[in-house]
Amino acid sequence: MSIVDPNNSGYVTFDAFLDFMTRETADTDTADQVMQSFKILAGDKPYITAQILRQELPPDQAEYCIQRMAPYTGRDAIPGALDYMSFSTALYGESDL
Repeated sequence: MSIVDPNNSGYVTFDAFLDFMTRETADTDTADQVMQSFKILAGDKPYITAQILRQELPPDQAEYCIQRMAPYTGRDAIPGALDYMSFSTALYGESDL
């Protein structure tokens, strides 16, 4: 409350609320940013493997992704390829996971 009510009046003005929400949401990732991060880890491939995720991410994050990523089914798929694109958009409610 001290951020949006620095005078401790017990009230938050609409302008103070808007300023606060703008600051809070400015640093959030988007589906595209997450997708680009996976693309970098995947070496520009349209899929990623569990091995790469385990190598590059903390163990809990890697397992979270591995458990939730659908198999990649593109023509260039390799055994165990995971679809980081649909996973990224699903994280942000832009598709179903």
